[in-house]
Amino acid sequence: MASTPSPRWAPLPAGFGIMLRNARIDAGLSRTALGAALLTSAGTVQGIEEERRPPSRTIADRLTRALDLDPWRAAVVQAVAVDNDALRARRGTQKRRQDACQARAITWTMRQVTANTSHP
Repeated sequence: MASTPSPRWAPLPAGFGIMLRNARIDAGLSRTALGAALLTSAGTVQGIEEERRPPSRTIADRLTRALDLDPWRAAVVQAVAVDNDALRARRGTQKRRQDACQARAITWTMRQVTANTSHP
């Protein structure tokens, strides 16, 4: 599956997810089992395998050990990993979007109230 570009990180290399999926299957692990080994969820593993999100540096280190990756694959995983804070920044972005939507809703409501208020 193709990477979805994000303003926070570069697209993952084509085939990255397939490489990880094959390594997971070769290790005899399900997504749930690998998620448990990485101290994360199966959904996070799925997102990485489907190239929708990069691994954090922490997850990349754990992936390398849990899947016993050869040096080349380990280097690829480390190369695409992003800082943990970059992945967490999304929550802040969503909060800012929610605040902006609420501000627009309040502005719209105030305009409606002002427009409907009769002035003697």
